[in-house]
Amino acid sequence: MRAYLRSSEIPPPTVGAYGVVAFRAKPTPASRSRLLMTCTAFVASIEAQKSLPSTVAVSDQMLTIWPLDDPSSPNAEKDDCDFAIDHYDLYAADTAIADAETQGAKFGDDGPFLIGWSPSNTRGVPDKLVLVVDMSRYSSQDSFDHAFQFWKQEIVENPSLWRTGFSIEAIRLAARDFADHYGDTILKAAVSVWKK
Repeated sequence: MRAYLRSSEIPPPTVGAYGVVAFRAKPTPASRSRLLMTCTAFVASIEAQKSLPSTVAVSDQMLTIWPLDDPSSPNAEKDDCDFAIDHYDLYAADTAIADAETQGAKFGDDGPFLIGWSPSNTRGVPDKLVLVVDMSRYSSQDSFDHAFQFWKQEIVENPSLWRTGFSIEAIRLAARDFADHYGDTILKAAVSVWKK
């Protein structure tokens, strides 16, 4: 599932696992179109958490978070991507990247990135695994769509991959299976599981 949260609300304490859409910087004229494509793929690919039935326990969810300085805004409620990138909470991304680097993760120069932790209390813990999907090389909507489809289909919707923590081998197999079905786009995203 997906949600907009402030940096102070990340990580959500009771969620089973979670990921953060992380930017290196707020939008500039040069980066704006890529960041809009990222948001469009995020909204189109992953169902909003608020649409889940109440019978689905929070501990059984893997939440994908878009950090936002005002998640209660009507524009956020409408999934307005211009608003979402203009009000992106950069502090949340900076700390997510720094915590993942503490765990041994390596990042491309530009991003954006999808960074995931499972269980949710393993963020920044050096001997725990962190998942990184590096979309630095993407320039088309199709590429961003495939990355988020991979994230949703192979990670979020597969609790066996995250319920007890990420497995390096299981993530590699998921990426290979997705690439076999959709082509090598996802492999160009440098899907990696890191541990220091």
